[in-house]
Amino acid sequence: MSAKRGLICAIAVGMLAAGVAYPALGKTNATAQAQRPHDGKGFGGRFMAEFEQLNLTTNQSQQIELIMKTNHEALQAAMTQANEAREALDKQLQAGPFDEQSVRATCKKAAAAGEEAAVLRAKVAGQIRAVLTSDQQAALDKMRTDAQSNMHKRFAKEHGAMDK
Repeated sequence: MSAKRGLICAIAVGMLAAGVAYPALGKTNATAQAQRPHDGKGFGGRFMAEFEQLNLTTNQSQQIELIMKTNHEALQAAMTQANEAREALDKQLQAGPFDEQSVRATCKKAAAAGEEAAVLRAKVAGQIRAVLTSDQQAALDKMRTDAQSNMHKRFAKEHGAMDK
């Protein structure tokens, strides 16, 4: 079970690092939406709110928007494929009877799909960072470090400290 938690944390951190993720599915309540600067648009909206804090120039905003538009479909497809591969692996882990070769093959597919999604996220993150000034990059790094720290604190609070 801790390996699954580790995988989930790694995926979440990867999404934080790249600043790209699926919008939240479904409706959110009005109170929660009012508290969020990104209007309840999921992780992507939150990261766009981060960019707003960087005081981007009009040109920078347009470049970032173009990068996101250009890569949106590929990112969405890669994340969908990675999620489906992980779900297939989860189903196989709980199905019987045990077939080691089949589990290994499914695991390799899930790993390859995750790798592809991570590479694409890193590519997009690199393209976005290239648009930012060094001061903006440092400010973004600090926001992401703070967000990651807060995520770990919330996780530890909700699930108990893992390793100290």
